Order: sequence, then structure tokens, then C-alpha cells
Amino acid sequence: MADRIAVGIIRKPHGIRGEASVEPWTDDAERFSELTSVTLVAPDNATTREGTIEHARPHGDRVLVKLDGLDTPEAVDLLRNWTIEIPESEAKALEENEYFLHDLIGLTLIDAEGRERGKVVDVLEGGGGLLLDVQRGTHRFDVPFAEEICTKIDLEAKTMLVKLPEGLDE
Repeated sequence: MADRIAVGIIRKPHGIRGEASVEPWTDDAERFSELTSVTLVAPDNATTREGTIEHARPHGDRVLVKLDGLDTPEAVDLLRNWTIEIPESEAKALEENEYFLHDLIGLTLIDAEGRERGKVVDVLEGGGGLLLDVQRGTHRFDVPFAEEICTKIDLEAKTMLVKLPEGLDE
């Protein structure tokens, strides 16, 4: 997946004509209407298949996507929890202070005194927003991805300057 970006995940079939209910992993659900060629990736990342989006339409907090060749709910159900991915080169340009979640993984957290506080190993979506799953030695802890905590990100240096609340990393 090094050169692809996941834009959503197939959650379940919708209706009887082979539409998939997709949870978008992009802040622009209309993005799916702009895509045609995509790569479908199995949950274990071991299997991929190429796909073509025939059409897409917003549906509540999901997007209903019709993929070429998937014409029944049963066919879509076989792809439950597969991600829909595009080449990284086709990703939309980011605004200032916007980041792809996968770019945050591997960043080293450094506090104001220059001490390393851990490394981001995953990014999780919680009810209150994004959480950085951070590991320091054998200890893991979550850090809210918020401007007042994560004060400066340098992707080239692979660092994130942080102001951790007292006791958060204990």
C-alpha cells in the first residue's frame, strides 16, 4: 500500500442492484464521483483487485458506490471491509496544516525541552476526534490530535512537537 491511499471502506451491500455502502475516509464524499479506476484491497492486505466506479452518490454519512461487475448484494458482500484505494499521485492537494493520516505514522513526538516522548504507531478515529497511538519502549498511550497538544509537525524531519498534558504518557 506504499503508493496508494485508502479513500473509504466497503461496509455492506445496499439495495438489490449491487451498490456498496462505503464509509468515506475523505472529508469530501463527492470525491467518489470523481474517481473511476480504483484498487480494492482485502482486510489482510494480501489480495487486491482492480475496480471501476460506475457511479457514486452520498447517502447520509456514507456513499453508495456502484462498481462495474458487482451486480448483486451477494457480490458486494464478498468485499465487505475491503478498502477502496487510489494511487497516491491522484490524491487531492492538502491545505496548510492538513495531513494524510498515514503521514503521521512514524513521527517522533518531541516535547518543548527536546525530549523524545514516543513514536506514532497508528492513528485512530474516536468519538471525540483523532487519537495518535504512541509507543515509547513497551508502553503505549493515546494522544489527542489537537492543535493545542500537537503544536508543530515536520514531515521531512519525521517529528511532531507536542505539549502533552501532565500524566498523559504514564
